[in-house]
Amino acid sequence: MAQVLQITSFLILPILSFIILIFFGKRFKHHSSTLALCLMGLMLLNALILFVNSIFYNSNVHNSLSNTFEWFSTGNLSINLGYYIDNIALIMLLVVALIGFLVHLYSTEYMKDDVRYSRYFAFLGIFIFSMNGIVLADSLIMMYIFWELVGLSSFLLIGFWFEKDRPPLAANKAFLTNRVGDIGMFIGIMILYFNVGSFNINEIINGVGDMDPGLLTIAGLLVFMGAVGKSAQFPLHIWLPDAMEGPTPVSALIHAATMVAAGVYMTFRIFPFLTPDALSIVAIIGAITALMAAITAITRNDIKAVLAYSTISQLGYMIMAIGVGAHLYAFFHLVTHAMFKACLFLCSGSVIHAMHHSLHHLNDHDTDPQDMRNMGGLKDKMPITHATMLVSTLAIAGVPFFSGFLSKDGILAGTLSYHHMHHGWTILLPLAGFGAAMITAFYMFRLIFKTFYGKPNNNDIHKHIHESSLPMTMPLILLSVLSLAFVFTLKANPLVSKGWFKDLIGHVKHNFLDMHLIEDGIHHAHDQAMYLSLFVASVGIALSVIFYYLRKVDVKKVSKLFNIVGLYNLSKNKFYIDRIYNSVLYKPFFMQTKVASFIDWNIYDQKIVDAWGWITLKISKYAGISDYSILDQKIIDGTSHLTQYVSSKLRKTQSGVIQNYLLGVLMVLVIIIVVINQI
Repeated sequence: MAQVLQITSFLILPILSFIILIFFGKRFKHHSSTLALCLMGLMLLNALILFVNSIFYNSNVHNSLSNTFEWFSTGNLSINLGYYIDNIALIMLLVVALIGFLVHLYSTEYMKDDVRYSRYFAFLGIFIFSMNGIVLADSLIMMYIFWELVGLSSFLLIGFWFEKDRPPLAANKAFLTNRVGDIGMFIGIMILYFNVGSFNINEIINGVGDMDPGLLTIAGLLVFMGAVGKSAQFPLHIWLPDAMEGPTPVSALIHAATMVAAGVYMTFRIFPFLTPDALSIVAIIGAITALMAAITAITRNDIKAVLAYSTISQLGYMIMAIGVGAHLYAFFHLVTHAMFKACLFLCSGSVIHAMHHSLHHLNDHDTDPQDMRNMGGLKDKMPITHATMLVSTLAIAGVPFFSGFLSKDGILAGTLSYHHMHHGWTILLPLAGFGAAMITAFYMFRLIFKTFYGKPNNNDIHKHIHESSLPMTMPLILLSVLSLAFVFTLKANPLVSKGWFKDLIGHVKHNFLDMHLIEDGIHHAHDQAMYLSLFVASVGIALSVIFYYLRKVDVKKVSKLFNIVGLYNLSKNKFYIDRIYNSVLYKPFFMQTKVASFIDWNIYDQKIVDAWGWITLKISKYAGISDYSILDQKIIDGTSHLTQYVSSKLRKTQSGVIQNYLLGVLMVLVIIIVVINQI
């Protein structure tokens, strides 16, 4: 019982935060954050206890913990809900709890002047509740329920500042785009259920052996569609950059560490029953996403937009890694990315927060506080933010001594190994991987140099810039420390990824692949991948130094040079994906709605419905005339008048003298006798 309570507390504590604050938040006012922070702190403590038990005391969690109960049954259909915790789920719970707690702490200062302060923390609560539900789910149907709740809660957080123009549009875009993937996911789940007879993930893994391989491939890809939506993979990636309209702590929570990682986590869970054909498509989608998003990030000037496309690119890495069989490194990168990307987003929030205060002091409402062209020279003004953001940038760039180097190298080694085993077109996967790595190093240091180095682009703004307060800088320091390689290995050698983290992850079996062969291939390709990774990262950083720190090259001239082959415009216009959707989907759809509206209003409503109304009015008019003039006045009133006339005449015969009545009776008898005789 105590164990069940310990596990379910990951759901109870955040939903309790939501319920209390959504109904009684106005009473708590600014103490709302204290309540939410305490509940998140308890959840984090619980996650740490389970984590420590797993590592140091070899508890049952080292294998798995599970519990299932029947939700409802009807006929032959029975739906069970329950939890399943292994070391993978345990690490995810710890990541969600840690990032959630730090975001809560950060938000106490960042959101302190917001008019809907308590509602903000309530929405954070239901989001973390939903995310933990995905992690704990032992079945695809339970995962799908919480999957939709994550979509709903992210909609609330993205559109939190609904009084503005853009956040509601961004929230709608995110919600609708994710529904496309979710529909495919649901269809895939039902195909698996009707063929295997269970929603339980482990039972599906053990039961798909008898399924037709082609049908299994389709079902797996349909379920993967959910990840394409949630983890912003091509072609459903368009919602994530727009979702930056939400508060920056929200971006750190749901668009760096948790929500977008849910798709990768789900794909990791279903990896054992994905067929080789399905995995090839998964790898291709991941590669396209990683390279396309990296190229797009180069030309962004909005600091959050750069990080948004960086997130899409890194998620592409993870998906590509699962596709090539390097799924353990995909999960490794998910965790390391959660730390340094959350740190990057919170650092950007610190910069934006300082810019806001400076612009407010100047009474400037026109300057964009997120545009890097309005920054520059902030290193001395914000030393903690600069130092922590630099550490996170080194991590994402794949520099030794930092966590991103370890996890990214494993992914790149996986792409090389995959090519060595399959040859042919698979060469495109390592090319996309190493190309995206070089571009990532380039645009991330571009962000650093444009924000913190050089001369201030606006001296008036620069004067009033100052470092953020302790509640905002503490999470930055902790996350930057967690971006160091040593944390995940506890080894002195920064080039070796083997350590407690990889030992804790263990091995995952696959129904159709020889995982030992794949792991051996990755091991043998590791050194080659490491040297190539160091080379491309160095090239990317060097180019960024030349372009944006030393300013030895005119960037505009280089842009024009690249535009000869159309690359600059492709990046600037985000590969025209939004325009294509606008032309192919939105405009035709709106045209159809206009035609439908014309038919509905001008033809159906005005011609058919209104015609029937006119006919009904005419019929009712004549019916009224007939009813009143003929039936009422002629027949009914005529009968009444006749009755009155006859009765008035008969009334005169009533004299009250009995002799007259007897005479009348006698006369009637005589008439009757005469009539009878005639007959």
